[in-house]
Amino acid sequence: MAVEPFVLWVLIGTCVLHWCTVTILIRRVRETEKPFAWNLLGLAVSVLAMQQSYGLYIQYVDIAPPALNVFEEILGLLVAGLILSGIVNLSPILNILKRNKELLEVIDERNVIICQFHDRIFRNLRQVQMALEVGKPTNFIIEQVAEMAKMMKVFLEDLKAGVLLGSKFEVALKTLVDDMSKEGSFPIIIQVDPLVEDSISYDQGAELLHILREALNNCIQYSQAKTGKVLVKVTESQIMFEVSDNGKGFECDLVAAQGHGLGNMAFRAKEIGASLKVQSQPKKGTTILVEVPRRVGVSESQDALSSDKAFPEKVSVG
Repeated sequence: MAVEPFVLWVLIGTCVLHWCTVTILIRRVRETEKPFAWNLLGLAVSVLAMQQSYGLYIQYVDIAPPALNVFEEILGLLVAGLILSGIVNLSPILNILKRNKELLEVIDERNVIICQFHDRIFRNLRQVQMALEVGKPTNFIIEQVAEMAKMMKVFLEDLKAGVLLGSKFEVALKTLVDDMSKEGSFPIIIQVDPLVEDSISYDQGAELLHILREALNNCIQYSQAKTGKVLVKVTESQIMFEVSDNGKGFECDLVAAQGHGLGNMAFRAKEIGASLKVQSQPKKGTTILVEVPRRVGVSESQDALSSDKAFPEKVSVG
């Protein structure tokens, strides 16, 4: 009889593991678009949990409860542990599937933008050809070609920085961080406030992505950091955009004088009315903080109009 309390605790542990698994399954059903399989798993585990709970209930309510079988209860605990471990390990797959879906949407959207840009370039080249055929002055043609070259440069810079992702700023941000982290030898943690999607314009998002790319590039090349972090937080009046690392740091005045892209970041921040602060000391890491005025309720139409700035039609022959 000395083994009875031990077996009872094994039964309690089995019940707890089963109900923890049920809780996780219920949460996962909400996160997946195809909940049928997760519902089946949840139903199966729920039956097991109720069965074990009923056995535990009998032990406390029945005057002469049946004796617990040591082997059976330990086996039940093992099964409960394996099920919980399996569900926990399967859960990240949902995040991967969600991420893949976002990336596929991004690829489709980017392909549309690239095709639109291609069509505009073709039309503009055709207009230049027509200008040559009708004998427009050489200076006029040169100006039009220069405008096209400038337009293509901006487009390629945005493409490289991951800006051409439509209005999905959070997806663009995570995609850029993923791409940049592959170039470094340390993990980069990212935390994004979900309110940012409704609080930021296309122009603000584009410049912030350029700033992020510059900051991460410096971090990867010079910081010798072990970890990095990207944080986006939305307050009532502004968006706080922070890039930090635990690297070797530097003397701010010295680096500001020598470059390292800080001037470009400051210029881009100024373009969107934001402030940029650089905090760094030798052996204490570096933090780049950008504070952007928040624009509440940025409409999709405004974003669409702003996105046209990536490749405006400036070439004409009239």
